[in-house]
Amino acid sequence: MVDDYPDRERALWKSTVTGQARTKLLTFESWVSRPDWFAYAESHPDRVPFLLTDRSPCQDPFFDPFAPSARERRPLISGLCRCLKGFREGDRFIYITRIHSAVGRKFGLSVKGAGPHYFGVAALVVKKVWPSHADAARSFARRRYVVSPSPTPYPPNLAHERRPIAACARESCIVHDLKGRPYTPLESDGALWRQAYLAYHLRQRENAMRAAECRIELVDGREVLRLEPGSAPVFTPGDWGGLRLNVKGRWIDEETSRTLRMRIAR
Repeated sequence: MVDDYPDRERALWKSTVTGQARTKLLTFESWVSRPDWFAYAESHPDRVPFLLTDRSPCQDPFFDPFAPSARERRPLISGLCRCLKGFREGDRFIYITRIHSAVGRKFGLSVKGAGPHYFGVAALVVKKVWPSHADAARSFARRRYVVSPSPTPYPPNLAHERRPIAACARESCIVHDLKGRPYTPLESDGALWRQAYLAYHLRQRENAMRAAECRIELVDGREVLRLEPGSAPVFTPGDWGGLRLNVKGRWIDEETSRTLRMRIAR
């Protein structure tokens, strides 16, 4: 299919000048994105209780799965994953995660040979844009944000401190070496985990990262949030016009956005 996205993007950006909400569709790597990651998570549910969360030590996006209640959730996009910075209040981000074909078969899905398949996970709406990770961190109270360590003073995707104070414990994340090779907790060690965090810290500092505090969108009183494959809808590129996604995501029109959100919320 011809990628006519640049023309669509210009049209969508023109509409935002008048103050209309923007919606960006983004992917992230979760525990279903690779079979070895999924195998580890499946074997260690105490260390990875939610499969459809970011698998890195600095989860970005952060969905706040351990909040005491849905009302108290404070999801956060810090830009660490894709160096996102151009946040605006009212912006909407719909997150999906790619399903590896071997993992899809575990859930009875036929996802091989028909293009990429994704689980629909969340729709976040920006409430406040913090000028820095440090400013965002000061607004959080100490509580449980990740499975371990618990509690921490702020969410794991704020990386302003040189030490990994809030990053997910090594046993609960995937880390990469300097060549980009991923390691499960069965393969990594403390030095590699600290190195992975330091890379995020340096990215945050060198790019003067901001942070977008969000709310989980509601549809008919239901959260647009699915943290487990058993309740998440399956999407293909045909659901957003056949356009290929890239690391920076795609701005999508309101009709497409509404359809995706409603399916995730069911």
